[in-house]
Amino acid sequence: MKTKLTLSIDEDLVQFAHKQAEISKSSVSGMFSEYLKLLEAHQSKIAGPSVASMVGALKQYPIDDSKQAIRSLYAQKYSS
Repeated sequence: MKTKLTLSIDEDLVQFAHKQAEISKSSVSGMFSEYLKLLEAHQSKIAGPSVASMVGALKQYPIDDSKQAIRSLYAQKYSS
């Protein structure tokens, strides 16, 4: 189902959007819809819902993830 959406943007962007729609033989609504679909697809590839729910879960723990700390841990692990 399609629903009408009203946006408030700068006049310059409105003119640009109309020019781009004309060039791409589309409508401003079509371009905006396509942009949002691409954005949604891109974000779903980055992290699915289960991964997204874990973001920030370890912030409460003091983890030293500096290059020096990682090198030191690998040196300890593989020197024995």
